Amino acid sequence: MKFTKQLIVAILFITSFISCEKNEDDLNISLNEETISAKWIVEGSSDYESFEYNESGNYIIVKNTTVKSTKSQIVLFGTYQIIDNKTIVLSDFGTMTISNIEENLIGFLINLDSNPANEITVNAVKQDEIANSTKTKLLCRTWELVSFGETDIGDFIILFSDAGTYFVEGGSESGEGTLGTWKWCNPEETKLAFTVDNFLDCDGLEIIEEIQLTSDSFTGIDMENGEPEVMVMKPVSSVKLTRVTKPEIDKGILGRMY
Repeated sequence: MKFTKQLIVAILFITSFISCEKNEDDLNISLNEETISAKWIVEGSSDYESFEYNESGNYIIVKNTTVKSTKSQIVLFGTYQIIDNKTIVLSDFGTMTISNIEENLIGFLINLDSNPANEITVNAVKQDEIANSTKTKLLCRTWELVSFGETDIGDFIILFSDAGTYFVEGGSESGEGTLGTWKWCNPEETKLAFTVDNFLDCDGLEIIEEIQLTSDSFTGIDMENGEPEVMVMKPVSSVKLTRVTKPEIDKGILGRMY
């Protein structure tokens, strides 16, 4: 009987050890800029619609809000830093703790800087991406606009992602940005269309033609208003946070930028 009890205790100990070891393995998440880089669409009812990250170190968060019974969206834009294998700090927003990440699924907890004691649970799925190619990979990053024809443009940041996101933040005094979409218009991937109105038209004026891409430069001809303007950009690793509420969009440079 004594031997039997000792055997049972030994089995329980081994089982408990294996279980704990498995739980530790489950938390050993391979988290880096490549695995997190995607647009993640939030499932279920939430204050948030999507979280998007790119390998340049920037995030875009789309938050739902209701103002006077009218649903609108707030766009949060900033930089992020991966602290360890499950923790991401988002500038001027909060801390994200990853509980699960797979090829097309992610689960995490958010502790906002404004209310760190309150944890928000989020589950999301990865949005389909544009077919991978050498030019798509070169394009999809955060860019700084160096020149645009003869126009005095100030400071502008332009982001393209392989989830089809097009984002412009610019003008050091404006503090405003624009969220839209983009797509390639030809098999050679030298022409793209962009829009903030959810209608991409490769035969319209919101296009960039004769695009040339390298690892450190973008050149193209913007056709806004039918007046060709040569634009030149260079990649940036990170940019300052900008918060934007844009229920209505005005157009500026590159779609006149707004």
